[in-house]
Amino acid sequence: MNKTRLLAATIAPMMLVAVIAAGCEGDKQYVRMSYYDGTTYEEGAEYSIINENLFYRNTRQVDIADPSVVYVSDEADPDYGSYFLYGTTSSTTGFFCWKSEDLLNWDAIGYALKYDDFKSTEARSLKQDIWAPEVIYDEEEDKWYLFFSATPDTPVNTDSARPTMEYQCIPYVAVSDSPRGPFNLIDHKAAYKTTEGTPLSEVGNLDENQDCFFQRYMTFDPYSMHQQLETLGVSEDGCDLIRAIDFHPYVDPATQEKYLYFALSHNSYICGMKMEDWNTPVYSSLVVLTRPGYSSMTAEEKDLTYESTNNHVNEGPWMTEHGGKYYLTFSINSSTLHGYSVCQAVGDTPLGPFRKLTEAEGAVLLSADSSRDDVSGTGHHTIVTVGGKEYILYHSHNSVEAGGFSRHLAFDPIEWVTVKDGAGNDLPVMYVNGPTTSVQPLPEYAAEYRNIAAEAEVEATALADGSSASWMTDGLLSVNRYMNYDMVETYVQESAFTGKTTVTLTFDDYKTVRALMVYNSKNMQSAFYEIERIEFDCKEEDGSEVTRFIDRLAFDWKAYTAGDPDVIRPASAAFAEFAEIRCKTIRITIAPATEEQIAVHGMDDMPELSVSEIRVLGK
Repeated sequence: MNKTRLLAATIAPMMLVAVIAAGCEGDKQYVRMSYYDGTTYEEGAEYSIINENLFYRNTRQVDIADPSVVYVSDEADPDYGSYFLYGTTSSTTGFFCWKSEDLLNWDAIGYALKYDDFKSTEARSLKQDIWAPEVIYDEEEDKWYLFFSATPDTPVNTDSARPTMEYQCIPYVAVSDSPRGPFNLIDHKAAYKTTEGTPLSEVGNLDENQDCFFQRYMTFDPYSMHQQLETLGVSEDGCDLIRAIDFHPYVDPATQEKYLYFALSHNSYICGMKMEDWNTPVYSSLVVLTRPGYSSMTAEEKDLTYESTNNHVNEGPWMTEHGGKYYLTFSINSSTLHGYSVCQAVGDTPLGPFRKLTEAEGAVLLSADSSRDDVSGTGHHTIVTVGGKEYILYHSHNSVEAGGFSRHLAFDPIEWVTVKDGAGNDLPVMYVNGPTTSVQPLPEYAAEYRNIAAEAEVEATALADGSSASWMTDGLLSVNRYMNYDMVETYVQESAFTGKTTVTLTFDDYKTVRALMVYNSKNMQSAFYEIERIEFDCKEEDGSEVTRFIDRLAFDWKAYTAGDPDVIRPASAAFAEFAEIRCKTIRITIAPATEEQIAVHGMDDMPELSVSEIRVLGK
C-alpha cells in the first residue's frame, strides 16, 4: 500500500476547513490549519499510518541478531553508496545479508556465506552455532573480510548429542571480492601449527583428524595464540584452542593502524590486539581490556552497580574515537534476558587501559525501559557515522515477555553529552536517544527536512523553579533507563511547569516548516493528555502575514500505552504534519492533564507538567 497516498486522502477533507475557519482578531488574521496527527489506523493494524518521507518507527522489518553494518565506499563497486547488513540468522546454514540506502529500509540479498556441500571440510568446520559476523573492507587489498565464530563437527557429547563444548565458538575469518559474498574461509594450512607446535601441513590425514581439520581456517594460529594466552596468564578453560565470539575489526582514524577486538567465550573477557593486516595478528600486542563486574583491569574486586555480582558477560565490543579518546562499547548480561544492555568504557589508546564509566557518568548507553513492557534485550550493536553524526543499530527481543533468541533490528541516533567524571573534570560520553518504538523523524541524511528547533530562541511561561526552557531544544530525548538513572536525571532533563504553559519558539527569520513534534514526559504522572493549541505566525506568498493554528492536537494514547495504563512508552510525541508554511514564531500551549484523563496524574510529588523535547522539521 502507498502510505503517502493514503495519508493525502486522510488529510484532504480537513483542507476545506481551512477556508471556512479563517477569521480576524484585532489586526491578526487566523486560519485553522489542515494537518495529520498520526493517529489513523487501518482496520486491525498494530501501527498507525505515518508518512515515511518524514518519519520512521522501529518495527520488525528484519529479524536478526548481532547486527553488523558496513558502508560500500569504493566508487568502482556496483553497490557504491549502499549499506550491507549481516547478523546471526541461523545456527546451521551460514550468514544472510541485506542491502539499504538509508539504514532504515532493507532489501534481502541472499546468503553471503553458505556451503552447500555439507561433507566438505569447510562445511564441517561450521557445523553449528554460527554466530555474530562482522565485515570490514580493506581498501588496499580491495577485499572484504568476515570474522565470526562457529562450532565444528567434532565428537559429540553422548548426553546431549551435540559436539563437545571443548570446541564451541572457534573463531574464523573468510574473504570475498564483494560485500554480497560469497565469502570463503581462508586456508592457513601452510602457515599454522597445532598448539603443540606441529605444523598443520604435517598432521597426517588432516581432513579426517577431528581435533585438527578445522584449525586451518581459524582467525589465529593455534600455537601462537596459545603461547600468548599462557604468557598473559589467561586460562583457556580446559581447551588449548582459543574460543572467542563477537569479533570487531577496527581501523584507528588517527593512525590507520588495524585492530581486532573479541570476547573470550568461556569467561567473557574482552580482548584486543593489533593486526599487521586482516590475516596477520601481532600476537605480542594481545591485551585483556575488560572483565565482567570490574570497572577496570586493575580493580581488585567487583565494584560495579550495574553489572550484577553474578554477571559473567562482557561481549559484543565496538570501538569509537571521539576527541582524542577511545570509547569501548560492549554488551552486558545474557542476550536472552530483558537486561541485556550496551555499556561504555573510556581509554586514551585503542588498547587501553579502559575504565568502565559509572552510572552517574552515563555507563549504560542503551537498555530496556524501566517499565519492562516496551523493549527488551537491547544489545549487540554497530555504530555507523553518517554526515559526522553517529547512529546505533542493535537488536531487540521480538517478545518482551519471552526474551530468548528471537530478535530484530532497531536504529536510533547517538548524541554526545559532556558530564563530570569522578574527579570533576569534563568528559564527553555517548547518549542514545532511545531505545524507541515510537514515531521518530527521519535522520537528516535521509530526509528533506531537519530539526531546526535549536535555531530558535525558546521561552516558556509557568516554568518550575530550577527548570529551563532550553532543555526542550537540546536534542536529548528523556527516557526511563532500566539502569543509569542518575546520569539521565542530571544531564537529560525535561522542562517542568507549575501549570498551563505557553512555549514560544522564535526564529531570526522566516523558516520553511513541514512538521512539529512535542515529546511527552517519560513519566505518566507529569504527562500531557493533548496539546491545547499551536499557533504559527506565517508569511504568505503575497507577503501578507497570517497566524495559522491547530486546536487540541491529539497524542496517540493507543500507541504509547501498553499493558499498564499508568506507564507511558519512551520518547513518544504528539505530532502534526502539514503542507509547507513559512513561519517565524511558534506558540505551543499545553495544559496539565486532569485526573479524569490520566488517573495517576500529579502523584508521587511529580511536577504538574513536563515536556521532554520539541522538534520542528523544516529548513
